[in-house]
Amino acid sequence: MSMKIAKILMLMAALALVGCSSDDDDNSSRPFTFVEAAQPSWSVDLTGSDAPPSWLAPDPTLFESSMFIMVKLQDELVPYSTDDDLMTVFINGDCRTVPSKRNVDQSGNIYFVLKIRGNGNDRDVLFALSYYSAGLHRIFTLEGQQTFATEVTYGYAEDFVPPLLSGCTKYPVQNTLTVNLPAKAPFTAADGDCVAVFVGNECRGVGTVGKPFTVFRTAENETLQLRYYSAQKGGVYTLTQTVTLTAQEEKSVLLEW
Repeated sequence: MSMKIAKILMLMAALALVGCSSDDDDNSSRPFTFVEAAQPSWSVDLTGSDAPPSWLAPDPTLFESSMFIMVKLQDELVPYSTDDDLMTVFINGDCRTVPSKRNVDQSGNIYFVLKIRGNGNDRDVLFALSYYSAGLHRIFTLEGQQTFATEVTYGYAEDFVPPLLSGCTKYPVQNTLTVNLPAKAPFTAADGDCVAVFVGNECRGVGTVGKPFTVFRTAENETLQLRYYSAQKGGVYTLTQTVTLTAQEEKSVLLEW
């Protein structure tokens, strides 16, 4: 082989190596990975191991008055509801209602009607609304200081929908997140699209672009990653972009492409 031919071959090999290196760099710098996939069934695991509660109705002879509330079950909990669900109210740790079974209307909405017993000296007391989801095997409890309101009714003139999910002890830190799509995204948003927040491989929130949804966290220092399912492209984009949230923060983020 002549010296001239050898030099030409060496130059071609060098150019090939440079070309390969350039392609790899371009791929590694992309802010996402893409995998073709059917629409994912992302969901937050809210299941627990709570046994059905043995809440006992109060003795009505111990109380001089009552108040009424009708609770509409939060939409996110409706799919897990069964006829074995229960709801009650505690005041300073004492059960003050007959535990209520669910009522389902023609539209599939779920309501619990509660008659709360009390006395005139129940002022600035600790109210606790407890809900047992039989489908999730979990008790959700909301607490707050309040004064017993004699003969008052809540939830009849307009729906009373307490945020029971915020009473989930499995995820004590919760935030509202809105994810927005930039104009330069490699697809057009379509029906069937969804976005999810993950910690590792564990789903912590599912929603749609442009609408707020809840993110569930076990601690404030968790690193959140975003995934997006595009119906147009038929696959899932996993973004290298991460999200940080402070306690109770409501945040909007723009996906990075």
